[in-house]
Amino acid sequence: MTNNQKRKENKKSDILSAATKVFVTNGYKNTSVAQIAKEANSSQVTLYKYFPSKIELAREVMIKMIVDGYAGYDRQLEKANLNFKEKIEGILNFGSSEAETVNRDFMNFMIDEFQAANGDDRVMKTYEAGKEGFWGKILKQGRAEGMISDDIQDEVVMMYVDMILTYFMNPATAQKTKDIVTKKYSNGLARIFFYGIMGK
Repeated sequence: MTNNQKRKENKKSDILSAATKVFVTNGYKNTSVAQIAKEANSSQVTLYKYFPSKIELAREVMIKMIVDGYAGYDRQLEKANLNFKEKIEGILNFGSSEAETVNRDFMNFMIDEFQAANGDDRVMKTYEAGKEGFWGKILKQGRAEGMISDDIQDEVVMMYVDMILTYFMNPATAQKTKDIVTKKYSNGLARIFFYGIMGK
């Protein structure tokens, strides 16, 4: 990679980091491109060279959050000093603490993006791209330690995951989904699910 390419990558990364901080803190509606540019120590003109619009920048923030989230979960699963139950607790706590830092308005924007309500489905595609690998690792480790009930087949687990996702992604239940997430009920759903597959 040339120095010029490296500088461009670094600048784009700086803008994404700044945008994440501002969107998560202030929400989507209350965030301006000027605020993000200031946080990134950049100009609005430079910002627009990398991201053509505010919504596109917010979408890229979400995509990065999903990718980073999967990486964070992977790190939990790779901890050799923890058993499966401890790893699942770590994943639940990681997800819960992450959700608690997000402004409600930006959380609503995130749900709209998952539902492609803004005319673009790349956020959902990013989630789907990492889904099989993530759940495959969980199921493999859980079964290796005898922590997942033999009565529950992998296909059943994935069907259940898809059922929950279908509900969350349905525009007809958008407001209920937003209430579930912003009231932190989603962590309860996750706990019911994880302890369910462990037969607890």
